[in-house]
Amino acid sequence: MIKKLLLLFILFELGATRTWAQPAFPVTDTQPVVINGLNIGYIIKSREVKAVGDKGDFSRYAIKFYVTNTTNQPLIIPYKDGNRPGNVSDLLVKFDILNATGARLTSNTAMLRATPYNEMRLVDDKDPHTHKIIQVKRMVQIGATIQAGQTISADEIVIVPLNQLPDVKATCMVNAPQQAPSYTPNPVAVQNNPSPVIYTQGFLKFKNVFNNTYINIETGKPVCSSINNGWWSALWQLMPVAGTNYFNIKNKWKGNFIDTERGYITVSLNAQSPGSMWSMEPTRDPNIFMIKNAKTGGYLSVASNNLVLSNSSGNDFSAAWRFEQP
Repeated sequence: MIKKLLLLFILFELGATRTWAQPAFPVTDTQPVVINGLNIGYIIKSREVKAVGDKGDFSRYAIKFYVTNTTNQPLIIPYKDGNRPGNVSDLLVKFDILNATGARLTSNTAMLRATPYNEMRLVDDKDPHTHKIIQVKRMVQIGATIQAGQTISADEIVIVPLNQLPDVKATCMVNAPQQAPSYTPNPVAVQNNPSPVIYTQGFLKFKNVFNNTYINIETGKPVCSSINNGWWSALWQLMPVAGTNYFNIKNKWKGNFIDTERGYITVSLNAQSPGSMWSMEPTRDPNIFMIKNAKTGGYLSVASNNLVLSNSSGNDFSAAWRFEQP
């Protein structure tokens, strides 16, 4: 009988192993544990005395459990068969509260799961005109991930015997991310971390992968449309934000930045606003990126010729961008 199930972990091209027979480690609200670069712990948000039926008084805690990837590498859990969910667990950490009663509407466990991981893939689709099956490029979920620096958390209510602290043990279900093999794509050099080394000395054009249009401000507001050669309104420079993995996206013509501070995509002169800060998330294609906003967590996407923010990189809008030098 198999006692351990080894699952394949990859960082884009390479992998690390994962086993279900992992040791459990004690954690407290003041002493988290770091396992393979993942910082695992919990925060007590509130504490009160709670009467539970005729059983007497108990200590009731509101707890936020968390895991943070402290490395500079994303950890990716791929589905076994490319884009088939359900055959690989996305579980990162399991917390067991050993002295919790598990009374109604309370917990004695907490589980933290990785977020969806999407890539550009060729998939079958039906041509709306001919009704024939064709292959199109589309972002599809092929696994789960916790990005470098990302924190995943969950809130739970826990009841334990009166005046006791929660007795918590955490089981980390994953191993450390590993460095992927190096390569030098053209024209943008990408390293395997969420803050890739990108061409920042000159200007770039951002071309949408699905409809082959370009981000520009020729009419004043940011849109994605066809452009003419020489339009400065369609040229953008990625300006690193000091001390972070983010970039400002600065226009050559007006010198302003793509911004979401008003709740929608516009341009402003405020480079310090979180709404004007973006992270470049590599895909398996070395020159195609997802562009994620620091303030909203949404992805820069296109619907018709309009720029929008999508809640996830795998929705119906186009959220994949090719960086081109003029």
